[in-house]
Amino acid sequence: MASKFLKVSCRDCGAEVVVFSKATSVIPCTVCGATLTAPSGGKADLVGCTVIEALE
Repeated sequence: MASKFLKVSCRDCGAEVVVFSKATSVIPCTVCGATLTAPSGGKADLVGCTVIEALE
């Protein structure tokens, strides 16, 4: 599967953020600072967010 950008929603505050599907670092929410993704060696683990849509 090709890597994509994902529009995700923070589970804590509901803010929408665009992240890379293969992020190699921890990505915090820009509003509340909660951890949205964690690196896993391939696809990023979405730990604090829900995917809204995959962007091309």
